[in-house]
Amino acid sequence: MRCQSFFPYTGGVSYYLLWLGRRCRELSHKLSIIHLRPKDSPIEEEVESIKVYRVPKEQPDLRVIGGYTRFKELILKVFHGVETSDEKLINRHLYGFNEYLTVNTHFAERVREVYEKESFDLLHVHDFQVLPLGSMLRDLKIPKIFTWHIPFAGNTPKAWIDFIIKYMMEYDNVVLSTRAYVATAIHYGLPWNKVSCIPPFIAVEKPRENEFRSKYGIDQDEKIILCVARIDSLKGQDRLIRALPDIVKVLPKIKCVFIGNGSMTKDVLKVNEKKIYDQNLKQLVEELHLKDIIIFTGSISRSELMQAYEACDVVVLPSIMEGFGLTITEGMAFGKPVIGSATGGILVQIWPGINGYLVEPGDPRQLSEALIMILSNEYLKRSLGAKAKEVYEREYSLERGVRDNLELYERVLATRI
Repeated sequence: MRCQSFFPYTGGVSYYLLWLGRRCRELSHKLSIIHLRPKDSPIEEEVESIKVYRVPKEQPDLRVIGGYTRFKELILKVFHGVETSDEKLINRHLYGFNEYLTVNTHFAERVREVYEKESFDLLHVHDFQVLPLGSMLRDLKIPKIFTWHIPFAGNTPKAWIDFIIKYMMEYDNVVLSTRAYVATAIHYGLPWNKVSCIPPFIAVEKPRENEFRSKYGIDQDEKIILCVARIDSLKGQDRLIRALPDIVKVLPKIKCVFIGNGSMTKDVLKVNEKKIYDQNLKQLVEELHLKDIIIFTGSISRSELMQAYEACDVVVLPSIMEGFGLTITEGMAFGKPVIGSATGGILVQIWPGINGYLVEPGDPRQLSEALIMILSNEYLKRSLGAKAKEVYEREYSLERGVRDNLELYERVLATRI
C-alpha cells in the first residue's frame, strides 16, 4: 500500500489501511505500508504486525514539501469546487507541480526498494497526493490499483479532469467511492473495465466506559450535537454555528461539540489557513453569544472520539463539498441519526426521512429545522438511529469493505496471469 499518511497520523485513510491490514493479517495475507515520514519518526517500524516504510529517509526539504503541499491543496480545492482556474493548471509549475513530482519520485524510489526486499504481488496507491506513481512505476511489472478518496464530480473543470484521467490510465484499476463518480470517470475517458466502485468502510470500538459528558461538563439532560471534521472552511462548521441561535430558542438545553484535526502536511508546514478559520469560528461564537453551548475539543484520542459518538444525540456534517463523509458513516455505526449537506458521498449515505436528513450546503436555516425536528422528538430520533445502524451494517461495515477490496485484488491479479 502507498499513501500520504499512516499512523501516528490518524485520518480516515490511515484507519482505512489499518483496518484492512488487520483483516488481511487475520486471513494470512501480508500487507506493507509506505507513507510520508512525519518529523522525528523512524524510517521503518511495525504497527500491529504491519510493516511500515517511510519517505524520505532524510528529513524532508521544507521548500520541496511546501511546493508539494501547494499543488496537492490546489487539487483538493479544484475537486471540492472551490477553485475553478484552468490558468493554474496551465502554469502548474508556478504552483508547486515540480515539487509534487519530486516528492512522488522519492516515493517511487522507496517502492522499488521495498519491492526488491519483499517482492509483493500488487501495489495499491491511495489518493491524489501520490497519483503519479502509476506512471513513474510503469516498469514495475505487477498490477497497480489506485483509490481516489475525494470528490470526482462532473461539474469539475474539464481540463482538470482530463489531467487526472491521464494519470489514472496508468493503473490496472481505479477505485471511486460512489457510482456517480464512476460515471464521471467513464464519461471523461477512463475505460469501463478499469474502474470500480467501492464505498469506504469503517470499524468502531464501543467504549467500556464513557466519561465524555463529565470531562466536558455536559449535563445528562443536555442534548449533544456532534460535528467531527478537520477545522477547514470546506467542512462548514460556521454554517452549523449560525444555525444554533434558532435551535436554542426552542431547545435551550443543548451542547454543540466540534472535534477537529489538522492535516499532516499543514501541521508540518505550520500553514496559517487552519488557524485563521479557527479564529474566525471562535469570533463568530462570541458575536452570536454561544460560548455556553459550544465546545471545541481540538484533536482527541481515538478512544475519546468513540465516547463522543456514543454520548451524542445526533451527528452533523455541514460540508460545502465532501468526497464521502466518514463522519456520517461513524455516526451511523453508533446508531445515531445523521444530518449532512446534500453533496458528494453524503448524498449516498443519508436516506432522507429514513436514517436522517439532507440539507442544502451553506443553509443554516435548513440545518436548524432538521436539528429541531430530530432533537424535539425522541421517537423520531430513535427510529432514525436504528435505521442508520442498519444502513451501516449493510453498506459500510469492515466486513463488506475488506471483502470488496480482496475480491478486486483477486480479479486484477487474475487478469495479469
